[in-house]
Amino acid sequence: MSILGEEKITMELLHREGLARIGRFNTPHGRIDTPNIMPVINPNIRTLPMETMKKMGMQCLITNSYIIRRTPELKEKVLRDGLHSVVGFDGPIMTDSGTFQSYVYGDVEFQNTDTVKFQVDIGSDISTILDIFTTPDHTFEEASNAVYETRRRMDEVSGIAESANIAGPIQGSIYPDLRRESAILMSRSQASYLPIGGVVPLLEQYRYSELVDIILTSKINSDFARPVHLFGGGHPMFMGMAVLLGVDMFDSASYVKYAKDDRLLFPEGTRDLKEIVEIPIWSPLHDRFTATELKSLKDEERKKALAEHNLFAIYMELGEIRERIREQTLWQYVEGKARSHPSLMNAFRRIMDYSHVIEKYTELYRKSPFFYFDSLSSLSPYGRRIEKIRESGGNYVKIHPRYCLPAGLDQKFIRRIYEHSDRNFMFPLGEIMVPAEMDESYPVQQSIVSERIPGSYHGDEFEVDEESARSRYFPLEKIRFLADVQFGRGSGKALFPDGVIIDISRNTGRIRTVRNGEGIIATMRAHDGYLALTMTGGEIIRRLHGGIRNRVRVTEESATFNSVGKSVFFQFIVECDPDIIPYNDVLVVDQGDNLVAVGRALASGREMSEYRKGTAVVINHHVRNN
Repeated sequence: MSILGEEKITMELLHREGLARIGRFNTPHGRIDTPNIMPVINPNIRTLPMETMKKMGMQCLITNSYIIRRTPELKEKVLRDGLHSVVGFDGPIMTDSGTFQSYVYGDVEFQNTDTVKFQVDIGSDISTILDIFTTPDHTFEEASNAVYETRRRMDEVSGIAESANIAGPIQGSIYPDLRRESAILMSRSQASYLPIGGVVPLLEQYRYSELVDIILTSKINSDFARPVHLFGGGHPMFMGMAVLLGVDMFDSASYVKYAKDDRLLFPEGTRDLKEIVEIPIWSPLHDRFTATELKSLKDEERKKALAEHNLFAIYMELGEIRERIREQTLWQYVEGKARSHPSLMNAFRRIMDYSHVIEKYTELYRKSPFFYFDSLSSLSPYGRRIEKIRESGGNYVKIHPRYCLPAGLDQKFIRRIYEHSDRNFMFPLGEIMVPAEMDESYPVQQSIVSERIPGSYHGDEFEVDEESARSRYFPLEKIRFLADVQFGRGSGKALFPDGVIIDISRNTGRIRTVRNGEGIIATMRAHDGYLALTMTGGEIIRRLHGGIRNRVRVTEESATFNSVGKSVFFQFIVECDPDIIPYNDVLVVDQGDNLVAVGRALASGREMSEYRKGTAVVINHHVRNN
């Protein structure tokens, strides 16, 4: 069965928070919205009615082609009537190849090419190669051999992959170098779907810190235009953290497996039925059974009831995760949830080791405040970003606590000390030391902090001659500092030379616009405290950096539309600055590097070079009128 070109999988980005994303992609049998889960359906056993699962929000599922193929009656029926008819589901269906069975029971009796061809022939929307399963116990050499053999098998079915969606699993055991290599190899192949394999043993053993290494290494080295799937990762306890690290899709049979053992899934863990006194009000079982009645059901009936509860718990957690991404509060959610189990807390600490990596994909600002809980929050991507900004400015001295106000720096400090000194000053956001010029920029004033100035903090005292001439002007230094942060070193003085006019609000005392003889250069955004460029400012930056920094070059066709205010779409980007961070202002230029518009980037430079569908830049100012 071939598929139409437009049904080849490619991710469309809708909402984001760092590496976490709400997206969508199309399959021959419909759209899948991410993050999402594919419940595992045993083709021989139906635990829950399909309609019950659909009502919970099931959009797609996964079943095992190996089981179907080795069951003669089922094989005959599926070849005759098609996979969707046999399963009884008209939405997207992914099929597994039997790799896990080969790991558990030894070699399977089918070959890779025949296995993939069978899946395509029965109408699978996403077929999986017969990859080599690696476990945490494999040696580096064994895992390496599995990585390259799996890639060879992907190449083996490249002809089929030209007209079908094929999943190419990322293997490599617990070795980050091999996971990196596997992700790169699969991203360069014709695999349109990238599952992370070989992780079930780690999930079962709560080895979440190692999973952080595996997921993040795999994600960062994968093509962002392809969905990343965590095989077997469907427990609500870990799903939020996995999505935070960039996982789009899950599959799981846990809803049935736990039900067989009389265990119930909850967002923070698993509980034994025998310990349950009250069924939670959110459970679909709440209005049908008391805990005592549930325990007294016959085995098969009880298993079905518990499976329904468990699957509902999974979909409820996914709904919460998606809503958190829309609000841009997933980081806070995962940070809070990490404190529910030591293994999760260790994994969250492990994420902090990768903050410098995640920071590259972290938005300039978010809709939500920055939550500062404790010293661990200092190691977040925003903490790392501020540290990087501060380190680029040389030596800093601490402002005395008396000058640090909840609403910003005391004007006495600015007038009496800052403007009479040439020193670099910093003040605390929790335990993050922030350059004075960032006092109104995200995340400083847009934060909720348990303790803004730790009791151990002692700033420095300064002796200055207030009668001496003022050596600098704080608003000018501030906008120059922010311009250097947003658009590269040297941008501040180029945009804002001596003599520019800085308009300050009489009501708030905050900077509003900056002007020169040609008009407004930039405005100060109220919601995040950063600069928004006009076309005049954009042209200054383009000339200063030769059209390289913060540049998005588009096709001539796109430039025509962008020049009148239409958004830039990923598929029309020819080249872009790889250091672009999401939500910062960017320059949109045509093939001749002429500035046609200035807008807000919705993705990082790396993502802009890989996504092929969706909006990349929202235009704020443009060169032509409609």
